[in-house]
Amino acid sequence: MRKHISLVFLVLVSMLWAACGTPTPEIVEVTKIVEGTPKVVEVEVEVTSTPEPVKLVVLTHWGEESVLTPMQARFDEYTQLNPHVTIEYQTVTFDQLLTKITTARAAGISPDVYHFYNLWMPEFVKGGMLSVPPDEVVADIRANYGTGSIDAVSYMGQVWGYPTEINTYQLIYNKKLLQEAGYNSPPENWAELKEMACAIKQQDSDGNVTRAGFLVIPGWDSGVVHPFLSLLWSNGGEYLSADGTQALFDSAEGLATLKLYTDLLENKCTDLGISWGEFPSGKGGMVIMANWWRATLMATFEDGYENVGVAPIPHGPNGQSATLQYNWLWGVDNGSKYREEAWKLVEWLNTPAKEGEASPIGDFLTSALGAIPSRTTDQEALADRFDDFMQAFVDSAAVARPEPVVPGGQEVKTTLQIEIEAAWWGEKSPEEALTKAAEEANRILAEKQ
Repeated sequence: MRKHISLVFLVLVSMLWAACGTPTPEIVEVTKIVEGTPKVVEVEVEVTSTPEPVKLVVLTHWGEESVLTPMQARFDEYTQLNPHVTIEYQTVTFDQLLTKITTARAAGISPDVYHFYNLWMPEFVKGGMLSVPPDEVVADIRANYGTGSIDAVSYMGQVWGYPTEINTYQLIYNKKLLQEAGYNSPPENWAELKEMACAIKQQDSDGNVTRAGFLVIPGWDSGVVHPFLSLLWSNGGEYLSADGTQALFDSAEGLATLKLYTDLLENKCTDLGISWGEFPSGKGGMVIMANWWRATLMATFEDGYENVGVAPIPHGPNGQSATLQYNWLWGVDNGSKYREEAWKLVEWLNTPAKEGEASPIGDFLTSALGAIPSRTTDQEALADRFDDFMQAFVDSAAVARPEPVVPGGQEVKTTLQIEIEAAWWGEKSPEEALTKAAEEANRILAEKQ
């Protein structure tokens, strides 16, 4: 009898010891690029059983206090529901995010989870950085997100993570300034845009522009390129070929788009010395900008948030209004020891606890960030939070085109930014700038194939 009791005791102890677990070598499936295609292969890594205490490191660019605290609250909620998990939340500014992700991986200290810009996805996939989502995650994404959002987080036929927010560009305008200039509605086409911008502008006795009719956003790649592409597509032009191997923005439609900017500058209806950040103080009448700017406008627009208007991108003579949509996604690092737990966290963040409710990230986006969640059930559950400003951006999704996600996409974007700005500053003609940008873009695209 005593031997029987002792044996049972030893079995129980060994079971508890196994439940606690320690990292042990195991053969697991990971994704690698083999001959240009993602393939699941078996490799030996250290894997820890889930009952053992798990620490996950999460990296985002949401570092401002207004968004950091509410995001931390979501992680605190998760750790309360899952006591064996602790979360270290790291943040950096957007301009440091790509460097942080790549250098951390090179040093072998990658975060387990990161929130990243989808334009970086090709390089991340080719470098074997991203873990393939579990089948149930992919199924959830395909069932509860729009086609544009699904395409935006897919590369080489694989979904790589949860789409986060819908970001499109629209014409944001000061209703009061337009009315004072004699206009009751925003411009619908380029001719009206130029007319209204020049009617709104103000100059001092020396001819210096003190108020711009239309503002541009130099010094920031997205601020330069995204509005340009929205206007280009609204004039019937194209950015890249369908297969992403050739630049097409140096077309007649592209040249007309860049000349729209230079005409406004030459007529002093736009001024590079007035920052787009001065729009809330009444220093500009119109600007093409994304929906995430809403929180700033609500807090700082001097003429009152009710005087902020949103309109579709004015179209050129050869097209209809269109806009660019860019995306962010949650992904899991392929080198994480806790990939299973990391995906559980990401899935929890992006799925509602109950039918009819919003996901934790959807609630965060609409309350703290003033952004539009990508998940369609979040849009339905949180529809009462969409004021006229946000609804205009939701509606713009019907004419939105995703930013092309191709190898070398970030480098092409930076090249185009530099050349557009050269034309803005009068350093090159529009023809010279677009020709140079296309030549360099085609070199980059060929090199990345």
